[in-house]
Amino acid sequence: MKKYFICSIVAILLSFQAFSQSTDTPTAESLERKLVELKNEDLVDALNLIAYTKSISHDSAFDQNGDSRYGFIHRADSIFHYASRAYDEAKKINYKKGMVDALNELAHSEYLRVFNLGLANRNDSANTHVNAQQKYSSQAISIAKEITYNDGLGRAYMEWHGDSKNDTTDYLRLAIDYFHKAGDEPFEGEASTWVGEGYLWKGSYEKAIVYCDMSLMLNHRSLHKARTEEEQEWRNWLYQESLSNMATLFKEAGDYESSLGFLTRASDFASANKLDWDMSGEKAEIFRYLGNADSSFYYLRDTRGSSGIAWTNKDLGETYLMINQYDSALDLFNKSLTEFRKINVKGNLIEILTDIAKTYMGKGKYNTALPYSQEALSYAILLKKKQGIMQGDKVLSEIYFHLGRTDSAYLYLNNYIQLKDSILNQQFLFRINNYKRALDEEKKQAQIMLLDKDNKLNAVQLKQEASQKNLLLILLSALAVTGIFIYSNIQLKRKNERQQLQNELKAQELENEKKLSELEMQALRAQMNPHFIFNCLSSINRFILKNEGKTASSYLTRFSRLMRMVLMHSQKPVIALEDEIEMLRLYLEMERLRFKNAFDYGITFMNEIDSGNVFIPPLLLQPFCENAIWHGLMHKNGPGRLDIELGMNENILHCIITDNGVGREKAAEMKSKTAEKEKSMGLKITTERLALFNREKGVHTFYEIEDIKDEYGNAAGTKVVIKISFKEPVKETI
Repeated sequence: MKKYFICSIVAILLSFQAFSQSTDTPTAESLERKLVELKNEDLVDALNLIAYTKSISHDSAFDQNGDSRYGFIHRADSIFHYASRAYDEAKKINYKKGMVDALNELAHSEYLRVFNLGLANRNDSANTHVNAQQKYSSQAISIAKEITYNDGLGRAYMEWHGDSKNDTTDYLRLAIDYFHKAGDEPFEGEASTWVGEGYLWKGSYEKAIVYCDMSLMLNHRSLHKARTEEEQEWRNWLYQESLSNMATLFKEAGDYESSLGFLTRASDFASANKLDWDMSGEKAEIFRYLGNADSSFYYLRDTRGSSGIAWTNKDLGETYLMINQYDSALDLFNKSLTEFRKINVKGNLIEILTDIAKTYMGKGKYNTALPYSQEALSYAILLKKKQGIMQGDKVLSEIYFHLGRTDSAYLYLNNYIQLKDSILNQQFLFRINNYKRALDEEKKQAQIMLLDKDNKLNAVQLKQEASQKNLLLILLSALAVTGIFIYSNIQLKRKNERQQLQNELKAQELENEKKLSELEMQALRAQMNPHFIFNCLSSINRFILKNEGKTASSYLTRFSRLMRMVLMHSQKPVIALEDEIEMLRLYLEMERLRFKNAFDYGITFMNEIDSGNVFIPPLLLQPFCENAIWHGLMHKNGPGRLDIELGMNENILHCIITDNGVGREKAAEMKSKTAEKEKSMGLKITTERLALFNREKGVHTFYEIEDIKDEYGNAAGTKVVIKISFKEPVKETI
C-alpha cells in the first residue's frame, strides 16, 4: 500500500510527453528567453516543451512549511499558463499536433488540481476540474484520431482519470496499444507499470505478472533514451518501480526469497545511480513476513528521517507489534493515523486502522479495537481490496469471539475462510503460470542449443570436406577410398549426435510434463483439504452452540487424530490403501457421532487385497461416503446403513459404496444448500483428481452412480461404483 501512494505522487510530479525531434532539449528558462524570436509551429512546440518541463520539474514542489499542496497548485498554474497559450497559437495556424500536445498538458494541469483537493478535504469544486479534464482529453482524442497521432492518443488515454463509469485500467490498456503502434517504448513501459499495479491492487496476480514483466523489460530498455536530466531521474525511478512490483508479486505468492532478490537488485541500482529510494522499508516488510523483527528494525534504522515519516512510523509500529510491545506500537500508529487522515486517501487508512485494532486486541481491549476494525473493513470493501477485506474479516471474527458474540464471529470467520481460499487458489495459479513460463523458456533454450550444435557440426563438416578436396587433388588415386571412409564417419557421427540430443530433449519434456501434472494434483488437494476441514469445524461449532460439551470434546478428539493423519499424508501424491481406510473409518465415526448413531456402516473386502501395497490418492473415498450420508441417510426415517466393498479386478481397484437412504430423486426435491455445496465442491474436485490420477494408466471411466429400487419400484438407496488405477509401491529416498 505504501508503494502505491508513492507511485501516485511521483506520477504527478514527473508525468511527461514527447515533443520535438531535437536530440538536445533546452531548459525552460532558456526557452522562455527565446520565445520572442520564435513563430508559428516553432513557437507552439517551445510553449508545449516549457509546459512539459514544468510538469516534471521538482521546483516549488513544497512550500516553506513542507505542505505538498502548494507544489501541486503552483505546478498546475504554470502548466496551464504555457499550455493554454500554446493551444491558442496552434489553433491560429491550424497546427493540430501542437493542439493535441497542449490539450494533454491542460488535462494534466486539471488532474493536479483534482489530486490536490483529494489530499485536502475534497469538496464540490473538484467536479469542475474533473469536467474540465474530461473536456480537454476528449478534444485531444478527437483531433489525434483525425491526424492519426498515436503518441497523442496514448497520452490522452493515460491522462483520462475522471470517468467513474469505467475502470482506469481499461484506458491505460488503450494507451499501451497506441504507444506500441507509435513505437514509443518509454511511454509503453510507463503505462504498463500502472496497469500492472492496478491488477496487483485488485489481487489479480495472473494478469499483473504479464504487465509487470512487460514494464520491467521496457523500462530497462528506456533507461538510456532520456533527453534531459529530469527525464533520466524519471526513467530510473520507473525501472526501480518495475523491480519493486515483481518483488510484490512474489511476496503475495509467498516466495519471500525471490521477492528479496528483486528488492536487492532495485537497491543496488539505486546505489549505483545515487538514487534516494534504497528499498529499506520494503525489505523490512519482507522480514516481518518471515517473523524476523531484528532484521526489520535493522532496515528501518535509516528511514526514520525520510520524507515518508507516516509510513516509517507505521512500519516501526508493526515491528513493535510483532514483539508484543503494544504501547510503543500504539504511539507510532496514532502518529501515522493522524498524518493519513490529513491526506484523506482511504486506501492508505486500511492497513493502519487494522494495525491499531490488532494492537488493542493484544492489550485485551476488544471494545476499543472494534470501531477501528469496522472502519478498515468498510474502506477495503469500498475499494475492492481483497487482502484488506480478508484481514478485516479475520480481525472482526477474533474481536467478536472474545466479546462473546459467537454468531457474528462465525459469520466473519466464514467470510475469511472463503476469501482466503480464493486468494490461495490465485496464488497457486500464479505459481503454475510461472512454472509453465519457465518450461516454455527451457524448451526454447534447448531448441536453440540443438540448432547451435547443428550449425557447429555443419561448420566442422565443411572444413573437413575442404581438406579432403585438397588431399584428393594431390593424391587422387591413392587416397580416394580413405576420403570416402572419413566422409562416411563424419555423417554417421552427425546423425548419432543429433539423435542423442533429440532423445535428451524428449526425455526432458516428458519429465517436465510429469512435474506439471504433479503440481496440478497439489492444487486440487489444496482445494480438497480446506473444504473437508471447513465441514468438520462447522460440526464442532454446532456442538458448542448447542452446549453439547462432551459430544464436542469427543468429536474434537477424533478430529485431531484425523487431522494428524491428513497432515502426514497431505504432501504425498499417493498413500497405502490401509491408511486411506483408517482415515475413512475415523471420518465415519465422526459422522455417526454427529448424527447420534443414526446409521451403521461396514467395510469389507470382496477378494484378497494386500492393502499395504496398493497406493491411491489420499481422501479419495471420503467425498462419496459424505455424499451418501448428507444426501441419502441424513433425510431417512429409521436406521441407516452404509456399506463399502473393496475388490481387485484386472489390476483395477473397484470400490462399491451402497446406502439405504432416500435416493437421488428425493434429495434433489429437498434442494438443501448443503447438497448444492457438496455437489459443486466435493464430487467435482474428486472427479478432477480421479481424472488426473487415472490418466497415467489410461483408465477413462472413473465412477458410476445408480439408484436402488425395492420390489415395488420405490427408491431404496444409492449405489456408487468407483474404478481406481492404483500405483505399485515405491521406495522413498530420505
